[in-house]
Amino acid sequence: MEENREVIENSTDDFNKVIRFINKEKGVDLCSYRQSFILRHLRSRMSDTQSADCASYITYLKNNPDEIDRFLEDLSINVTHFFRDPDVFLAFRNGPLVELIDYKRKNSLNLIRIWSAGCASGQEPYSLAIMMNEVLGKKSGFMVKIWATDVDSETLERAEKGEYEERDLKEAGKKLLEKYFQPVYNDKYSVNDEIRKMVRFQKHNLISEPELKCMDVIFCRNVMIYFTRAQQEALFKKFHQSLNSLGYLVISKVESVWNRDLFECINLYNKLYQKIG
Repeated sequence: MEENREVIENSTDDFNKVIRFINKEKGVDLCSYRQSFILRHLRSRMSDTQSADCASYITYLKNNPDEIDRFLEDLSINVTHFFRDPDVFLAFRNGPLVELIDYKRKNSLNLIRIWSAGCASGQEPYSLAIMMNEVLGKKSGFMVKIWATDVDSETLERAEKGEYEERDLKEAGKKLLEKYFQPVYNDKYSVNDEIRKMVRFQKHNLISEPELKCMDVIFCRNVMIYFTRAQQEALFKKFHQSLNSLGYLVISKVESVWNRDLFECINLYNKLYQKIG
């Protein structure tokens, strides 16, 4: 529907009504995301649902609540799974993590602090906890603490519950599934207590709230693509302040660090960076 483009772009108020409705129903605030990004996906969903204008689309949303989930999934918001992009986890494990552990041991430091920024429903921080447990084991002498933050209270509640469908675990593999999960009901699996205790969830707005402090590693993947260039630059400065000396930042393959004075790229393909200064 080409007319949808004109309808939306000529009525900012109608567009904002859609955004407010989704926020009210799902608690997901889309106001911080690039408007052009949201508009592109809104046009697509309106076309698929044969909605002539924003008011018609809101009516469709009211009558078809699952459409909100489809809209958010189309944005890739809160849609993830365990060990998403396994090559990224492998690259981090075989490179920066080896260096970090070696540095900690040489300096008699036994605490590793990791921040999963924009953690959605918890698959990423739990994946990090499993990876750290696999690398360090129980007798390493290290303590690992993972802070997992998001702006969405509903997804954080699901994350703390720690129950996932089998499709969320497709990259984990049978060995890790048997070692770190228990089957519960309706083909769902629960993260075991050992891993759950390594992760602390909290509500946090990356744009408006201060950064967490004294982190060794930050994973912030598939989050910044929704922000404006100015917001991204401000966030990179926050991450730089958040990280300890020589700390590491991991972003998604479609994102980039703009300020080269803050971070050095150590793996361009997997977007692994190290703090400068």
